[in-house]
Amino acid sequence: MQQFRLAICDDEEYFIEDIRQYLKAYISETENEMLVDAYHSGNELLEVLEQVEKSYDIYLLDVDMPQMRGTDLAKELRQRYPMAVICFVTAYEEYAYEAFQAEALGYLIKPVKYTELRHLLNRCAIQVQYCKDADAAKERYLEVKTNRGSALLEMKDILYIEKRRNQCVFHMDDGELVSYMTLQEAYEKLDKNMFFYVHQGYIVNFAQIREVKMKVVCLGNNREIPISRKYHSKMREMHLNKIMRLRAQNE
Repeated sequence: MQQFRLAICDDEEYFIEDIRQYLKAYISETENEMLVDAYHSGNELLEVLEQVEKSYDIYLLDVDMPQMRGTDLAKELRQRYPMAVICFVTAYEEYAYEAFQAEALGYLIKPVKYTELRHLLNRCAIQVQYCKDADAAKERYLEVKTNRGSALLEMKDILYIEKRRNQCVFHMDDGELVSYMTLQEAYEKLDKNMFFYVHQGYIVNFAQIREVKMKVVCLGNNREIPISRKYHSKMREMHLNKIMRLRAQNE
């Protein structure tokens, strides 16, 4: 079972209701969960996206709408959400080329048949899942440049990263890897909720910290890395908060 967020944008209310009924049948068939919102103009949709910081996995857009045409709306959405799945529904076949330019996944002609919509939604589901898997992989792995090209490291396995001249060294339990990246370049690619500077020449995986002393941070297996005064108070406070949370969980 998957969950999808879908936005319908069409100025004709009867069409929106037809699509809602089709979606109920589709949800019943597939057992996927689909959260659906409807909008009557491109301006209304963009205003909601701006105000409540909302986004959708799938956008089902009419082409011929007042104020803003669906193809123009699609271009705006594509700039904001490059991975969004955009589809068009229209009564006019001549808009197919514009839909292609907007990188639409599908193009349906009104009146829409359920079998056609079902086929399109199945394609959308595959595309959405592919994008989610790609995003998850980006969060889990870090690609680093080496003298042999590049290597993928699982972020949780990185203990700390050390600056060494114009390179940086990734330290892990099973060894180290020298990368032709600067420490700042590496930091920009890391999960900022997991990795923190403790010194201008060191970044540490917070989960690996065992103790924060005055001048060093202690990791497992008797590893110590320097910590500067600039970062000491913040890291000590974060570490103490982590200890208190763990104690509370065990009580």
